[in-house]
Amino acid sequence: MDELQAGRRVVVRYSLDPGDTHSTSDALGLVTAVDEAGVEIDTKRGPLRIPRSQILLVHEVPPAPTRTGRTHEIVSAVDLRRISAAAWLPQDVSWLHVENLRNEGTESGADLSLLQKGWLLRSSACSTRRANSALPVTDSGLGWEQGLDAVEEWYRTREQPSRIQIYSADDSSTLAPECQGLAPLLSARGYTPSEAVLLLTGATAEAADGASAPAEAAADGLLIDVADAPTSEHLAAWTSQRSPGRTPAAAEAFRGLITADQPCEFVTAYAQHPDGSRSMVAVCRVVERSKWGVITNLVTRPDLRRRGAGRSVARAAAALLAQRGVRSYLVDVDAGNEASVNLFASLGATVRHRSWYAELA
Repeated sequence: MDELQAGRRVVVRYSLDPGDTHSTSDALGLVTAVDEAGVEIDTKRGPLRIPRSQILLVHEVPPAPTRTGRTHEIVSAVDLRRISAAAWLPQDVSWLHVENLRNEGTESGADLSLLQKGWLLRSSACSTRRANSALPVTDSGLGWEQGLDAVEEWYRTREQPSRIQIYSADDSSTLAPECQGLAPLLSARGYTPSEAVLLLTGATAEAADGASAPAEAAADGLLIDVADAPTSEHLAAWTSQRSPGRTPAAAEAFRGLITADQPCEFVTAYAQHPDGSRSMVAVCRVVERSKWGVITNLVTRPDLRRRGAGRSVARAAAALLAQRGVRSYLVDVDAGNEASVNLFASLGATVRHRSWYAELA
């Protein structure tokens, strides 16, 4: 039952009585806790605990739509942030929620048996912001001020600056309800916001732009390769972009982030040379979470940009996802990265919301 993982939205068919497979019921909701004895699901009627011995069938389903329309256009901002976060989780994470504080304490590290609601706290030796920030997902039960106090203490014990990822509900500067109460507190405490990061969503079939398989997305002179592990050449390209691995510990943490999720694949565009050799031109990482594709770490060699390699890789990633029945994808792009924003916009993606990293110096 691989679908029984905290943070996933599932339908569970279960027997009402142990050993009775004729009297059954279905539960639809978000998995908030999993252990050897059973699973807890947050349904519309409230939390439901189902013993493992009574589970008959589990099926993962996409996040609930907020209105009618195409899938990638109707999912809420908070669910999109959940999906994005799940594709880039460090080992040291915790959920800040009053129930977890009562039962487990705040020093839970990577204990994902905690109820997965409240604020997601993330810490890594790697310097990427998404892996080193708190993400408000649901009400923590603590109140805004006490919740921010707890976040600051969590990062203080790790000798890291406190950083909060806040986000809007749409393509505007108005914060989503999950973050609104933080704005005055962050300002009063001296937090500085980063440049906006845009979250774009699109349909995989549209982004594939006629390619029915990754190889068909290659521009002239290029070939597409799909692998389930990154090469040293990939890692060198990524670390040269943002320097997330300047120390051995940071490099190891970055590798762990890159390879943590399964299925996780790496789509690469190589230039073919007359002597039969090839050289990497562009690469991206593709992860499947909650029936969505998440595209991350798209880089192109600086001296070979604007030659179609980045577009080839993005189309190939979309074709790979579409082949597997994944209909929608998302990608986070810095607002100042006009080339990437324009690339995905040309493939039919639209900005769904913005996020900022507010950091306490």
